[in-house]
Amino acid sequence: MRQNGYPLDFVNYSLIIQSLRRYNRIDSMILQKVYNEIQCDKLELDIQLSNDIIIGFARAVDPNRAMELLGMKRVAEILSGFKGNDRHFYNVMIDTFGKFDCLDHAIATFDRMTSKVIQPDTVTWNTLIDCHCKAGRHDRAEELLEEMIEKGFSPCTKIFNIMINSYGEQQRWDGVKKLMENMRSQGLLHNVVVTYTTLVNIYGQAGRFDDAIECLEDLKSAGLKPSSTMYNALINASAQRGLSEQAVNAFRLMRADGLCPSILPLNSLINVFGDDMRDAEAFAVLQYMKENVIIG
Repeated sequence: MRQNGYPLDFVNYSLIIQSLRRYNRIDSMILQKVYNEIQCDKLELDIQLSNDIIIGFARAVDPNRAMELLGMKRVAEILSGFKGNDRHFYNVMIDTFGKFDCLDHAIATFDRMTSKVIQPDTVTWNTLIDCHCKAGRHDRAEELLEEMIEKGFSPCTKIFNIMINSYGEQQRWDGVKKLMENMRSQGLLHNVVVTYTTLVNIYGQAGRFDDAIECLEDLKSAGLKPSSTMYNALINASAQRGLSEQAVNAFRLMRADGLCPSILPLNSLINVFGDDMRDAEAFAVLQYMKENVIIG
């Protein structure tokens, strides 16, 4: 376009970058070339183009280049002038770094955000805690949760679920129960099937069958119905740990609630029965699968 006398502007470059992102064709070399072209055209970055370039570099797994651009004087001036958009921009940056396990960069972005007197919101805290849990940095996630509460933010159900799963992975069962008590005191356990699904899953994987069943009973007493996902996870986890009786009990409870298991837990039942040389029961499961429509 430039060769034909049509100068490129902000909109053209933003559309190019957005198109590359949309079709997953973005990488650092292409972005660097686009950025060089912008400089060649002597364009000063506006907020939209700044977002597109910086987030583009982050998602191309080149966080160092993204942070270098973020520190540019002109970009900083632009960001400070947009009160409504800058928090969203930083949240996206933190989320992007977190997804690529660049936690130091995520924290650096958070520090830069607060240094600009841009108040983090619940999304900011959620993102930071979530990415630290997924990276296995549970202690830091716990510190961030405490800091979040100290700053006057009330953790939402999503944050509690993330931390419950984190504590479950560490087998910190007292911490799990404490989080549940906090949720209950804040009225966050009404109609929250996702939380109970998380609990049943982590208890099942740890072989804590009685705790998992207690969760199911708590759910029922609250007027809610356990889902097939909960029972499937419990049957499968119990069977994989060789706890055949617990797996059978979970299967019976599931059928009593009018729910049907999927193929995976049934296959796990057959395997555990085979390992225990309980051939008749293994064949009984096969017969059940033949007589019923099983969803994968």
